[in-house]
Amino acid sequence: MGLGVLEQNAMEHVPGTVLLDDESSHAEIVAGGLKHGTGKDKHIVLAPQPSEDPNDPLNWPAWKKELQLIILCFGQILCVGTNGPFLNASYFPMSLQINTKLSKLVLVSGYNLLAAGALGPFVCAFSRKYGKRPCFIFSILICIVGTAVGEAKISHEYLLVARTIQGLATSAFESLIPAVVGDMYFVHQRGVRISIYNFILIASSNLTSIICGQVFQDMGWLWLFHLFQIFLVAAFVLTFLFCPETAYVRDSRYDTDQDQEEKLEKLAKVELHHREAVHEVNAVEQPVVARKKKTSVQELAIFTGSYSHGNVTKFILGPFLTLLNPAACYVVIVSGLFNAWYVGTAIIISGIFSGPPWAFNAAQVGYIGVGPLIGGTLASILAAVTSDRVGKYMAQFRLLLLIPTLVFCGLGMFLFGWAMATGKSAIVCSTLMGFEVAGISIGIFATLAYGLDAFRRQSNEIFIMNMLFKNFMFYGLSIFVNDWVVGSGPEEVMFVFGGTACAFCLLAIPVYIFGKRLRSWWARHDLFVLLKMTEATGPVHG
Repeated sequence: MGLGVLEQNAMEHVPGTVLLDDESSHAEIVAGGLKHGTGKDKHIVLAPQPSEDPNDPLNWPAWKKELQLIILCFGQILCVGTNGPFLNASYFPMSLQINTKLSKLVLVSGYNLLAAGALGPFVCAFSRKYGKRPCFIFSILICIVGTAVGEAKISHEYLLVARTIQGLATSAFESLIPAVVGDMYFVHQRGVRISIYNFILIASSNLTSIICGQVFQDMGWLWLFHLFQIFLVAAFVLTFLFCPETAYVRDSRYDTDQDQEEKLEKLAKVELHHREAVHEVNAVEQPVVARKKKTSVQELAIFTGSYSHGNVTKFILGPFLTLLNPAACYVVIVSGLFNAWYVGTAIIISGIFSGPPWAFNAAQVGYIGVGPLIGGTLASILAAVTSDRVGKYMAQFRLLLLIPTLVFCGLGMFLFGWAMATGKSAIVCSTLMGFEVAGISIGIFATLAYGLDAFRRQSNEIFIMNMLFKNFMFYGLSIFVNDWVVGSGPEEVMFVFGGTACAFCLLAIPVYIFGKRLRSWWARHDLFVLLKMTEATGPVHG
C-alpha cells in the first residue's frame, strides 16, 4: 500500500488494487501458479490474467497490439489532434476574407466541439454493446464526408456545416483509445501507452497550428481540406485492414484487477492444469473451453456480435452515472478542465498575436506552438519513463504525477498571461506556453491512467464523460473567451485558468489518501451492477 493511503476493512479485495509483485506480496505460493511477465518483468503477476483463448486480445502477439495502437493513434492525430485545432492559427485572416466577425467565425469550431460532445454518450453505448471497431471505422467515414463539404466552397455556411459534421468524428478517437489500451495490455504495460496517447494528442494539436497556419498562408483555405482528406482516406484503409475488434468477453475470474474477491487460488489451479496438459478441468469451477483462432478474414468483420446483455438505451446513461463515483468524477473533471484550459489558450492566441505589438500572420501565429510542442514532448517523456515504475511499486497511485503538474501549470499559466498582457517577445510567450502545456500533459496523463487502472470496466463511460465534459467546455469558451480577453485582458483569463488548475492539483491529495476507501465504497454501491449494466461473463455473440 502506498505511503499515506488509508486502508479499508469492508471488502476482502478492492477493485483497482492489483497484486503485481509476487516477491513482495507474501503470496508467493499462490502467485507462483499464475501467469507472469517476461524478461525484466518476470516477477510481475499479469493483471488481468489472460485466458487460454487465442482470440483474447491479451494473448495477441506484441506486434499486432503495437500496430493497432499506432494506426488508431494515427486516426487520433487526424480526427482529434487535427480536427479540433484545424483553424486555430487562421481565424483572423479567414474572418477578413469572408468579412465575418472573429467571434462569430470561431463558433464554427465551437459547433465542431459541441457535436463531438453530444455524440459521446451514444458512442459509449454502441461501443459497449457492439464493440469499438465499428465506432472507429464509421467515425473516419463521417470525417471524410465533413471534409468533402469543406472542400467544396469558401463560405461561412459551408464551413459551419463542414466543421459540425467533422465534429461527429471526434468522439470515438478521443475517448475509446484508452479503453483499447485496457483491452490489449496488462496493468504494468498501460502507463507508457497512455502517455504516448496523451503525447500524440497534445503534440498533434500544436503541430496542427504550425502546419495549418503555413498551409493557409501559402496555399489558401481550400487546400487545408484537400490535404486533410488525403490522410483521412489512408487512415480509413489502415483501420479497416489492421484494427480488429478488441472488446472481449472474458471470464470475470481472470480480471484480477477488477474482481471484488481475488480468487487467485482457484485461478492458479486452472493455470496449473493447463501447464501440465491435464484435461480434468471439470474438477475446477467454470472450466475454460478452448476456442479456434479467428482467421484474418473473420477479423475484418465490422460487426462481430454483441458484447453485453444490457440495453443500448440504458448504456447511454452510463457516462452520467460515473459522476456519482467520487474518484471517477475527479478524473472526468480534472482531465477535462486541463484540456479545456489548453484549448481556451489556443483559441485566444490568434486574436492576441495578430494585433499589436506582434501583428503576426497565420503562419507566424502557428509558430507560437513550437514552445507547447517541446513542452508537451518533454512532459510525455517524463510520464512515460516514470509512470509504469510508479505503477509497479505503488499500484494505482499515478496521481503522484500531479505534483509536477502543479509546478508547471502554476509557472506556465500565470506567467504566460503576464507575458501577453505586457507584450513580451514571441519567444518568451511560446516558452511559457510550453510550461503550461507540459503541466497540462502530465496532469491529463496522470488522471486518465488512474481512471483506467482503478475502474477499467467502466473506462468507456469515464473517457466518454471526460470527452463530453471538455467538449462542452470548449464550446462555452468559443462563445465568450475572445470577448473576455477584449474586455479584461489575457492576464485575467490566464490567471483564472492557472488558479483553477492548481486548486484541482491540490485536490488530488485527499483523492490519493482516501482513494482505496472511495473504490471500496463504489464497488459496494456500483450503480452499473445494480442496473445490470456490467459485461457478461461468457459469450454473448449472436
